Amino acid sequence: MMPGIASCLGAALTAASAASGAALDGDAIDRLARRAMERWEVPGVAVAAIAVCMLGGSAQVESPAAQIRADIAAALDALQRTGDFEQALVAVGASFDQVLAPAPTQDKTLFRDAALAVRLVEQLKEADASKRLDLLAYLRANDELASTLAFLVKDSKHENRAAIYGLLDRLRRQRPKLVPKYPSLVAAICVVHDETLKRTINENAARADDPLAIFDFYVKNEKRMFFGIRDLPAQLLVYVVDSTASVEEMTWALSRFAGNPEVGRLFFDIEYDYDHLRKGTPKKVTRAGWNLPNILRYGGVCADQAYFAMSVGKSIGVPTAYAVGRSSSSAHAWVGFLQARGHQAWWNFEMGRYEAYQGVRGVVRDPQTRRRIPDSSLSLLARLGQVKRADREAAVAYVDAASRLRTIMRPQRAPASGSTDGKPQREADVTGTLDLLEQGLRLAPEYAPGWLMVAKLADRGELSLAQTKRWAGFLDRLCGTRYPDFYLTVLYPMIRGVDDVREQNVLWNNAFKLFQGRLDLAAAVRMAQGKMWEAAGKPRNASQCYEDVIGRYANAGPFVIGALDSLEKLLHRAGRGERVLMLYEKAFRSIKRPQDMAGPFFRQSNFYKVGSLYVDRLMQAGMWQRAAAIRPLIEPN
Repeated sequence: MMPGIASCLGAALTAASAASGAALDGDAIDRLARRAMERWEVPGVAVAAIAVCMLGGSAQVESPAAQIRADIAAALDALQRTGDFEQALVAVGASFDQVLAPAPTQDKTLFRDAALAVRLVEQLKEADASKRLDLLAYLRANDELASTLAFLVKDSKHENRAAIYGLLDRLRRQRPKLVPKYPSLVAAICVVHDETLKRTINENAARADDPLAIFDFYVKNEKRMFFGIRDLPAQLLVYVVDSTASVEEMTWALSRFAGNPEVGRLFFDIEYDYDHLRKGTPKKVTRAGWNLPNILRYGGVCADQAYFAMSVGKSIGVPTAYAVGRSSSSAHAWVGFLQARGHQAWWNFEMGRYEAYQGVRGVVRDPQTRRRIPDSSLSLLARLGQVKRADREAAVAYVDAASRLRTIMRPQRAPASGSTDGKPQREADVTGTLDLLEQGLRLAPEYAPGWLMVAKLADRGELSLAQTKRWAGFLDRLCGTRYPDFYLTVLYPMIRGVDDVREQNVLWNNAFKLFQGRLDLAAAVRMAQGKMWEAAGKPRNASQCYEDVIGRYANAGPFVIGALDSLEKLLHRAGRGERVLMLYEKAFRSIKRPQDMAGPFFRQSNFYKVGSLYVDRLMQAGMWQRAAAIRPLIEPN
């Protein structure tokens, strides 16, 4: 082509854009010039004249973002006509690729729009074929409901997407005027009650009422709900609508406890059934009929206390959770609930968490996936509720983009058409992935899946030492001592992914110092160090770690059992099996015997378990008389 054509055309486009009012930057002008030259092989003056005509009147040149949005809309329009979800997924996926390819990309709204389109098509693709096109049209007309639900859905392996959207279809048909007014409530009910929700609390069980009845209960009593049901994010509302108390029980609870700001204290309103604990007799509430009014009347054990407080909280519009954990003596249940003051909100997991369980990791059940998660994940979630909806959704979109970069794009793949514009391209490697994750987590640092993806990269050994230290510092600034369980969940694979054993040991020691106030986490760190030294062929160092756990934490939790097992194996490998009996005797003598416990509870204790192991080892060694002398000591009174 003739030299000077590009500059001639560029000048013409600049003048034309100024005359027409079209906002074109230098990159856009250059792009149009080059496209025009490739399309028309004519002298530059002629091409310039054509360009002036193109921009002359009221024509506006679309920005790349506008073009991508137009492409997405066209893909959804085509889906509406053809019903071809596979083709639509390819089309919206290509648009998402154009968004995530340039680096850095600051248009968070474009990320959100592209990610939403992909999620919506992916999820509706699994819905009932006879309903999904109607649902697509409905959701496109109700953007807030569409984005709230699509960004709330988590994992196809643990959620029934067909049932989720089937429930949405039922709700919108039976409550057509109400559903668009309550997007967060509708989304929360759909992801929680996609399958029948049940809870087993010791010998008793509860089953949730019909989802439509639950929806009606919250809408009818909206003004009496403590946190309301319109302002709470759906991520928190799932811990309100996951009630397994009947609507009748919830109505009873609302009439008695509405407006209670510290619903967790109701744990202590339930009288403890000590006859059941000490003698093992059937609980009074079980004989009378297990429901909320009877639990209040007849009492129960910690599981019933926690269930009562949790269920009342859900009945009055307070997010609550049933938490469990183990001390050295037994398992225990307590309650967590959301509290707020001004613009600050936090989860309180202290009610019913007795002194023996203050240093014990609690777990709760995720209402969406039914999987167990650390109770500290909910603490993280409380702060997510303070993030603007637009930023929450953009954070999800950036994490989706990071995942897409890893699984779809390839390092040598050419950039998608229209995605370059002279901008640097994001590499489909760990650096590019971390760039996207960081952008998302800066918008919503409390979005746990972003951190868990970082942990996954670390677990695969893909982070450099410098990246590990940088992200560990970022994690420490967010979590620190506020969310120690979650902190360790993410930090553990980061440290484990460091190849240099000495560097890894330094990181473990730093973590150990941080967790001195949490005996269970400190013990977990020492156990991880022991495994590290074993893998490195340093059995003496590993033994020191396991001995530290046995010596310090025998009365703090169940970790001593694992430490004894690991140390025993090391002793046998080293040909020092004669020390095994001394090991178990020392551990057994250091553990406190539980008091006033019936057999089933007593046998959960470290005292009983370690004592039983000690007796077993004595028998193996042929020390029958010694075993016979120890056996009565480990039996319940």
